[in-house]
Amino acid sequence: MKRKYILILVLTLTLLFSGCGRKKSQFKTLQQIQQEQGIPVRVKTVELETFVQELIYNAALSGREESSGQALVSEVVNSVKAKIGDRVTAGQIIVTFPRNTPSAQYEQALTAYNAAKTTYERMRNLYANGAISRQELDNIETQFKVTEANLNASDKMINVRAPISGIITSISVSPGERSYPGQNLFTISTTNGYKAKIMVADKDALKLKIGTPATATWENITLTGNISKISLALDPYQKAIPVEVTFPSKGHSIRFGSTAQIKLQVLAKPNCIVVNREHIVNENDKQFVWINQNNYAIKREITTGLDNQLQFEVISGIEPGEQLIVEGMSLLTDKALIRVIE
Repeated sequence: MKRKYILILVLTLTLLFSGCGRKKSQFKTLQQIQQEQGIPVRVKTVELETFVQELIYNAALSGREESSGQALVSEVVNSVKAKIGDRVTAGQIIVTFPRNTPSAQYEQALTAYNAAKTTYERMRNLYANGAISRQELDNIETQFKVTEANLNASDKMINVRAPISGIITSISVSPGERSYPGQNLFTISTTNGYKAKIMVADKDALKLKIGTPATATWENITLTGNISKISLALDPYQKAIPVEVTFPSKGHSIRFGSTAQIKLQVLAKPNCIVVNREHIVNENDKQFVWINQNNYAIKREITTGLDNQLQFEVISGIEPGEQLIVEGMSLLTDKALIRVIE
């Protein structure tokens, strides 16, 4: 009986090990699978398209038209009557200074104006009744207009108004802070479009002209515009040419001050074969691409022309209609079997 149990145990172990061996032999390596089924790749059919050469910059978007309110006196700010983001109209008071600001002499100007106005109105009545001559009235009117001009000048010094209608994009003072003459107190931008100022290298500026097409991309919004101004002189600090690009808003609401990617289109060449830089292999100062030829990978030397840093114009080596391998290239060898996947 004991010998029978030993025999059953031996047979069981034999079957187990032989089963494991068969199961193990059924596994295939990745290399074996690729040799049998082909290396998985993705392809793109080569087509003629327009090769675009662009200059790319990052710049803040501001209003198409901007204007600032400036301080005319050295004085403590009395009040700020608006905040960033407010829509204001031309002539609206934004920042005030005290009426008794010495350099403005507002109180004196107001007193002189009121006195001159009273005299002028009385003299007009006398002239209407024939009591004084036209020359006397003209003299009084001249004095009145002088006091009116003085009052307006004093008013501008203590009441800084919005120079244009639009949205306040910045305020640089608060009540209680002292300003100085010439200081920008606030900036207003119009809402009829956007503007970007970029600095372009001298050699690149030669490729640009007024009207050169441009795009501005912020997140998922793209604006289309063009170059509106090119400076004739280098910026002395940045040693580059200031260029201004404008874009219509077309209903988009991008916050002023947002940084967008600006692209200036300096060349558009139609009917070209265009290949992305990452799909080109560089070896020994030569350039190659991988082509799908009847489900085999073929390494093809190419000649390139223009480039825009991200793409190349291919002059020779591939033709429209061929299938360019765009994914899975790192696993390829020349004439290797491939399997195209969607």
